[in-house]
Amino acid sequence: MNVLTKILLFPFAFIYGLIIGLRNWLYKSNFIGSTDFEIPIISIGNLSMGGTGKTPMIELLIELLHGKYKTGVLSRGYKRKTTGYVEVLPYSNANQVGDEPLMIKLKYPAANVAVGEQRVIAIPHLLATHPDTQVILLDDAFQHQSVRPDVNILLTTYNKPFYEDVILPIGTLREFASSKNRANIIVVTKCPADISQKEQQEIKAKIKATKQQRVFFSTVEYGIPYNILQPMDRLFMNKNDTQLLLTGIANAAPLNDFLLKGSKEIIHYKYNDHHYFTLYELENMMKNYPNIQHWITTEKDAVRLALHKDWFIQHNITLYGVPIKTKIIGEEASDFSKSILGFLDYFYKEENIASTDLI
Repeated sequence: MNVLTKILLFPFAFIYGLIIGLRNWLYKSNFIGSTDFEIPIISIGNLSMGGTGKTPMIELLIELLHGKYKTGVLSRGYKRKTTGYVEVLPYSNANQVGDEPLMIKLKYPAANVAVGEQRVIAIPHLLATHPDTQVILLDDAFQHQSVRPDVNILLTTYNKPFYEDVILPIGTLREFASSKNRANIIVVTKCPADISQKEQQEIKAKIKATKQQRVFFSTVEYGIPYNILQPMDRLFMNKNDTQLLLTGIANAAPLNDFLLKGSKEIIHYKYNDHHYFTLYELENMMKNYPNIQHWITTEKDAVRLALHKDWFIQHNITLYGVPIKTKIIGEEASDFSKSILGFLDYFYKEENIASTDLI
């Protein structure tokens, strides 16, 4: 963005900033109330537009809590064609509940997953339907202050941290960088796996975390692509093969680079985040590359492409999904798990003590 464009956009950024600043002040001053719930609420969100790795973080938390606490996940279900509260079931489709909530339910069937635009209304619905829920993960909820979370996790990317960004529409920040003070935990995502301790300290200095905040670092790990319809069928790539990659995510460049390491060439069809693929698009890909019968995509894209499952079967094209995970790295990695589990253990210990006192 050139200087002239920034100057022209400045009045809009100023007005937007005033509105967001006023809203935050009203919440902070309790002129607008936030609702507390009787079970722990963990919010996962960001300050910027675009992919910071919220869904992989939710998956990491689900795996961390598995077998210890019955977990619920609540999302707004971005780009779904329904409204209001909808429970996500294994036989739901992306049109009904959105791609990410469906992907989470398919990967973690034991989790209670639902979608709803108004979190303060959706949470009681989820608890009424699944009273066994012991903790709720709120997806993309850093700006949704109508619900007061017990743990607020803020994500920011290594390549574009919030402290190097500015507010919309000049930059990509949804609110001013100072709003990071609402977070309990800040995670710098998508870091190089070998990020040095020195660089971590430099980033921490720029984040300027308060004494009450913890800062962690994470990296992305890719798994072996698997057949979406037959998960036991894995795709082991060959340096002599050309792969067709089909994505509709915020930033597919790292995935492209990963696959290129094990392939001769990657033909990459890139679409916007949460893109719903059409049969016309799929037909064109097949016509352009009729000899490629193995297509690669992300797990998130796969749940949208599943809307065309019959087309893939009809044309004998196998769709392989690449598992994407986030991993906390660095010397303090174990402290992340301790922070989350420690809070929940303390919460339920105190609750049990209080219940015993009433007997």
